[in-house]
Amino acid sequence: MQAADRPSPSRAIAGRVLQWAVHLAAAAVGMYYSYDFGSTIGGPVFGVVLALNGALFCSIVAGALIEQVARLRSATGSRRHRHSPG
Repeated sequence: MQAADRPSPSRAIAGRVLQWAVHLAAAAVGMYYSYDFGSTIGGPVFGVVLALNGALFCSIVAGALIEQVARLRSATGSRRHRHSPG
């Protein structure tokens, strides 16, 4: 990878912060809806167990989505550099 292809340090930090924000948002959504479902079918203790499970599951799915988007962006970027004149 050439120096021009690497993101600037501030852009890399912004990317990491965005990744963490997506993970946290997905975990919060999973926790909220899973707790609601669990407490409906089994009470508050079961709701807490399902909330933790939902947070973990949604965080894993969000991580896979982030990796897929990053892979597509890097493939598109490498194609752009390959076909550029000069």
